[in-house]
Amino acid sequence: MAGKKDRVDPCVPPQTQDALDQYLPYLVNRISSLGQAVQNRKLSGSGVNVVTLRALSILHIHGRLTVNEIAARAFAEQSTASRAIDAMVTAGLVERRVSQSDQRQRLLALTQAGSDLLHSCWPLVEDHFSMLTSGIDQHEIDICRNVLLRMIDNVKRQDT
Repeated sequence: MAGKKDRVDPCVPPQTQDALDQYLPYLVNRISSLGQAVQNRKLSGSGVNVVTLRALSILHIHGRLTVNEIAARAFAEQSTASRAIDAMVTAGLVERRVSQSDQRQRLLALTQAGSDLLHSCWPLVEDHFSMLTSGIDQHEIDICRNVLLRMIDNVKRQDT
């Protein structure tokens, strides 16, 4: 198994497909890309995609947010989030409200239909997670979660 010990010079890209396949940043991007594609296929029967599901989940937790706040929390470009939210407003899943504190600001809130859709789709999310973690010990899942959270913190610190 190729790994850090096999990389002679960390300033040189992996020299083989096997080395690339074992390179942790590549693996993180690969699971994200593959996982999102599979989850989108599973959700498509409900008329939902991952961005919509994230937005519904975020509004379920936070109540009212702006498009920019949703985009940041949903890991989506502002334009992608804006289009998704427009579609969700049209479908009656979320509603726009004028902010009490700033009349120029539009806040988005989950409607009952949006909440119902989120709850009806959530078993698909759990099925996806079960598939991802099949055959993996809970202790290993906990370690993975902790390592990923620490990596996220490292990126956040670097980004500021």
